[in-house]
Amino acid sequence: MAELKTEEEQIEAFKAWWKKNGVMLIAAIAVAVGGYFGMNAWQQSQENHTSEASALYQNLVQAAGDLTDEDNQQTVTFIATQLTDEYGDTGYAMFGQLFIARVEAEKGNLDEAINALNNAIEKTDDASFVAIAHLRAARLLLQKEEYTAAMERAEKVTEAEFTAQQQELVGDIYIAQNKRDEARIAYQNASDALSAGVNHPLLDIKLQDLVKS
Repeated sequence: MAELKTEEEQIEAFKAWWKKNGVMLIAAIAVAVGGYFGMNAWQQSQENHTSEASALYQNLVQAAGDLTDEDNQQTVTFIATQLTDEYGDTGYAMFGQLFIARVEAEKGNLDEAINALNNAIEKTDDASFVAIAHLRAARLLLQKEEYTAAMERAEKVTEAEFTAQQQELVGDIYIAQNKRDEARIAYQNASDALSAGVNHPLLDIKLQDLVKS
């Protein structure tokens, strides 16, 4: 391209270029600026959304301090349902289901409590939370004397950090069926799985009673 020799030629060339490309340039800048502010707005919205869920959860925990109180039970259920319905994309929804399970269990509604635990499992991929929910469901099934279902739930928990709890629960299920030899093995496994320095007096009593007999 020949070199533009005068200021007038440069101005005329710029005008021609702008006429051809100016609108596209402005549109590109608008999209870029809009995207930047749109992303910031979205991020702020997400932060606010999570903060709201966190505040609700704190209120839920406070109300759950005494679940023998019917007013607290109603408050926990209301907040937990709100977390599930309006904040289902946060981890607090799963916690809400765990608390609903506690309330239903306190009221003696074991089936409803188990359903809430199943809902909690569906709302998370976190292996630890899933394990906790399975263990709680297994204990509720044990209360219902549904031993096979309780054992199936307990056996779903395979994470090493839950071995002691899982094996103690397995022992409890065996004891309920008067399978003392199997229970003794499970309790011993639970005791062996305890971290160094950790005391579990109730487990010791369970194991000692079986060893003596």
